[in-house]
Amino acid sequence: MAQTQNTGQITRRDFLKIIATSVATAAITSAIMYSGLSGIFKEGSKWYTTTQTPYTSTPESRTEIVTITKTTTYTQPPVTKTETVTKTVTKTETVTETKTETLTKPSPTTTTTTTVQSPRTLEEILFGNSNLEFTVLEILDAKIVGDNAVLLVESRYTRNKAVIEIPLKYLSKGDINIANIFSRVKEYNSYNKGNYSVYFVLGRANVNKAIELDDKWILSASNIYYNIITSDKDVYDIVETLKKGKALALMPMLEDGPYPYSVWGGSNQLKNDYNSDSIIIVYQNGQQVNEAKNAIKLASYILGKPNDKNPTNYGILHVDTVATVDYKGKYENGAPIFTVKDYKGTIILFIPDKGNPYVSD
Repeated sequence: MAQTQNTGQITRRDFLKIIATSVATAAITSAIMYSGLSGIFKEGSKWYTTTQTPYTSTPESRTEIVTITKTTTYTQPPVTKTETVTKTVTKTETVTETKTETLTKPSPTTTTTTTVQSPRTLEEILFGNSNLEFTVLEILDAKIVGDNAVLLVESRYTRNKAVIEIPLKYLSKGDINIANIFSRVKEYNSYNKGNYSVYFVLGRANVNKAIELDDKWILSASNIYYNIITSDKDVYDIVETLKKGKALALMPMLEDGPYPYSVWGGSNQLKNDYNSDSIIIVYQNGQQVNEAKNAIKLASYILGKPNDKNPTNYGILHVDTVATVDYKGKYENGAPIFTVKDYKGTIILFIPDKGNPYVSD
């Protein structure tokens, strides 16, 4: 009788099953690891979309050695024979991973760039494309460099800034020049919580003759028309009404008149018509009176003559109330009485030694 005993034995069918299972497992694992993916990503300022599908890599061989031992015992009395057969099988498994990546870039975007040409002349900078006859320039800084005044100005119309240079002799009178005025107005504002600004009112005539040199615009004052005005109100409207002759320039004094809201004053425009150096100005309310008195105090401060009742009398700074008026008759001393009808504001007008004024009282 023959008896068969297997030690660590495996049949060919089992061996093939093991190989099939290993290959399937590797394929499933590869499918899980490299299943298709998609998404977006940014490179610089551009966005891209990506689609990932399994890619093909270099095949990788995996080799496994399987040893099969079969022991057969033959028993036939009185002899027992044992035969052991050992067989070695080499199993080679090839794993292939596949992945395909597609990179899609969006269509190019067309960008239209509009170039705005910067103004090339001083006239373009200060007047833009308007038909203004004059422009109001707020003085942001004023310095004296040698024989010239250098002003940093901003156009109230275009909001453009420019540095203009004018011979100092056109912006000075006696010991007072544009730099003095600018610095003392700033000091007065600081001490009194004021809101005064200094303006350079520039007529359009001959501005196109300005020459640009070293980032400055050189203006020949003999060819231009201008004013230096200090005010806490809209200067454009005031100058326009004066230029068109729609208002008078009254010169108040720091001395109360005989009526409510009234002060003593004068007027160059009315002097010849009424043959009187003194007039009585009757304002509409106390606020207008205070504006006039504060302007007188500021003018006295600029001149270095605090509390002077009539700084206009020096002929350097004129305190002017710009308004239309009604004549109401004469006071007992013969001074004419004028009531303010349409009040535009009170300004301080600088009267230089030289130059062509744009407006004058």
